[in-house]
Amino acid sequence: MCGKNFTPVMFWHIARRVSSGVLVSCIALLCAFGTLVCEPLSLRKFVDLAVANNPQLRAAGADVEIAEALGQHARAARILPKFDLTVVAGPSPEARGNALVGDTDLWALSVFTRTEATFIQPLFTFGRLAAAQEAALQAVEARTEGLLDARAKLEQQVTEVYYGLLLADHLWDLAGEARREIGKARDLIEEKLEEDEGDYTYTDLFRLDRFVYDVEENANKVEKGRRLLQSLTRKMAGLDPDAVVTLAEDTLVPLTIETEPLSEYVARVVNRHDLRQLRAGIRAKDAQVKAIRSEYYPQFFIGGQLKYSHAPNRDDQSSPFAKDDFNFLQGGAIIGFKQSLSFGLTAAKLRKAELERKKLSYVDQLASMGAVLEIERLHGDLVEAQANLKAAKRARRATRRWFVSARDGFNAGLEEAGEIIDAVKEYSIIRAKYFNAVYTFNKAYGALQRATGGLIVGQ
Repeated sequence: MCGKNFTPVMFWHIARRVSSGVLVSCIALLCAFGTLVCEPLSLRKFVDLAVANNPQLRAAGADVEIAEALGQHARAARILPKFDLTVVAGPSPEARGNALVGDTDLWALSVFTRTEATFIQPLFTFGRLAAAQEAALQAVEARTEGLLDARAKLEQQVTEVYYGLLLADHLWDLAGEARREIGKARDLIEEKLEEDEGDYTYTDLFRLDRFVYDVEENANKVEKGRRLLQSLTRKMAGLDPDAVVTLAEDTLVPLTIETEPLSEYVARVVNRHDLRQLRAGIRAKDAQVKAIRSEYYPQFFIGGQLKYSHAPNRDDQSSPFAKDDFNFLQGGAIIGFKQSLSFGLTAAKLRKAELERKKLSYVDQLASMGAVLEIERLHGDLVEAQANLKAAKRARRATRRWFVSARDGFNAGLEEAGEIIDAVKEYSIIRAKYFNAVYTFNKAYGALQRATGGLIVGQ
């Protein structure tokens, strides 16, 4: 018999895991709406759509482009960083003669033109320009690694939503099977009671009705989570709000992988995108320190200028001592250097940059230790999930045999209603736990892959 201490746990554990685990991790993934996609979603297609429609990734991509533009600016500063051309025109009063004898008519006006070209080309900067270019290159690498890390995080979240939706579909199917089995048992008891056959009582009927409530209550929780997951899928993939979400897979199966020793995963910590981003930032800060240190030294350069002005109503002056701002041709080049004498300010800037670099190195040490601990934890989660999955497989086979035996015995009138209730309940719970074990295993693998910089979803 069922016993008066029966607890309605048939789907409660799994529904709670769906609502508190998958849904909470996905609630922040709302993306822009896109066009209607009617074809079934595979995991690969889902990832591609989510990547294409995610505003955070677009913003990270814009950061990469900004860093690349700054890199182009640093490269351009090496060749003619200053090259200006100025052209002006204006009224010119007539002037005839020379510096000794001349005649000017202020009312006889014409138009003069003047063209000026100036340039400065650095010659030797004690590594300042090279350091600026290196800092820009490392900034591009840091932003790129940040983009890859954001994409890996999104892929992990997409896989959790996809597997979570498959899990919810299985739980919904289990609820339907439980309804049918209990319905068959209820019909049989009613038939036996009407015919006054067997040892069944109305108490058995009431117990079945009580159990149906537990099934319906937890099935409703699963359906609520299922609808929310479908809505999240549409938003993440950029689908139409009214699109029907259909997955290409209809069964949640465990990934075919080989769990490697912990040392193998720890060795891959250098592939983590967040650590690579941090170390690129350290290299950029090293280059910045070099650039600031070069301010202690002179910056050698070559400069040049060419000026030409012409007014048709004025005579050219051939004397080198005569000056006419409307008619002249001047040009030349010089070599010089520029030396900053603000050594105190330079020392302060250098000290600040060196301390910032030291701080980043400490952050890198802390992040590396944290990354190793995270890998150890996630590897433990994967090993645990794999062991639980194997145990769930064995339990599913055993409870199925129990369920079939109890069902056949009940149909033959050899078992009481409590036995079929217990069998249906436990068989449903174990099957739900099996699918949850598959979901947990697949989720643990994705988390470990992201923590080690590996592929989460294959091509």
